[in-house]
Amino acid sequence: MNISNKKRNVGLDLARTIAILLVLFAHTRWISDHYPKVVDYAMRLSGTIGVEVFFIISGFLIGKIILREIQKPDFSFSSIKTFLFRRWFRTFPNYYLLLIVNVVVWYSIYGELPQKLYKYFLYLQNVTDTSLPFYRVSWSLAVEQFSYILGPFLLYGLIKLFPKKNREAFFLYVTLFIILCFILTKIHFYYNDTLTDIVDWNESIRKVLIYRLDVVYYGFLLRYLYDKYHAWLIDHKRHILLVGLVCIFVLHIFRVPLGLTVGEAPAFMIIFYLPLNSIAIACLIPYLDTLEMTFKPLVKFITTISLISYSLYLLHYTIILHSLKAIFPSEELRGLSLWAYTFLYWGITILLSYLLYVYFEKPLTDLRDSPKMKRLLGRS
Repeated sequence: MNISNKKRNVGLDLARTIAILLVLFAHTRWISDHYPKVVDYAMRLSGTIGVEVFFIISGFLIGKIILREIQKPDFSFSSIKTFLFRRWFRTFPNYYLLLIVNVVVWYSIYGELPQKLYKYFLYLQNVTDTSLPFYRVSWSLAVEQFSYILGPFLLYGLIKLFPKKNREAFFLYVTLFIILCFILTKIHFYYNDTLTDIVDWNESIRKVLIYRLDVVYYGFLLRYLYDKYHAWLIDHKRHILLVGLVCIFVLHIFRVPLGLTVGEAPAFMIIFYLPLNSIAIACLIPYLDTLEMTFKPLVKFITTISLISYSLYLLHYTIILHSLKAIFPSEELRGLSLWAYTFLYWGITILLSYLLYVYFEKPLTDLRDSPKMKRLLGRS
């Protein structure tokens, strides 16, 4: 079955493809501690940047939808209901199906149900603390789900109170307000808590919802600037791309040599690192959004991996790798045996993600535009 789509943006698909492959590569490190040092180091670096790319792309694309909807004369609560319905129809089926599969895998391996399982059904697993070892990749989905709710409802409230005011300006104000609020939560953490190392930072800051709800809104901010100053951004897209790449290299490769560590620069790591990382990634988007490719095999590969990226993200770690390691323990593997296991894991992951997308995710997503669903939402 051909799952490509001619209307897709190849540059943003490229960003998604790189992002999901970086996440897959990072979590591959769990197979064994015996990868070559340079590979192990690259695995340590790749996970954070991958997930953050998804957040910015999501904000950039969802921001376009929200900005378009609020400027319609007939914008109402029904508009928000339709937006959320479409978002949830896109994200819920895979999430809840694989949540149940995760429960089965967990029970099969450990002989007990995960703790605080109800929180995962409500996306509350990482509101004020990191999620438990169960279904670990779901932390980012909780951040996105609450982002989808927060901004639209704030905008709806402002528009109801001031219906004749500039709605585009409201979009900017709400975006900046949310970014500021969740920078303040990080400042509060800095003055009231202590981190011991980068692992502690990762679990206590990066994956905790109350410190991360700003991340999608850097994509919203980019969307506002992109629409407002489109010509200038396109004219300077290569320079902006270079700035973004330099910042990403500094933040991810040269950060430790520069002394920007949790121990030596806690304020930077707690308050500034993640916002700067989001801004750096946002700098890549104007170039990627206008990128063109003509080599069809490469475009097809990029499109396919991008389309299955959500399924791949949910499957790869806590289901496939967890199960694989339970059946065939891999901790002591080295050399050719380790690489054979690694490529087997990657192959199984991509194959099952493709099948999940084709036979479950895409058919359910397509139902959003069925006549029955349109009637349910009161849409013609």
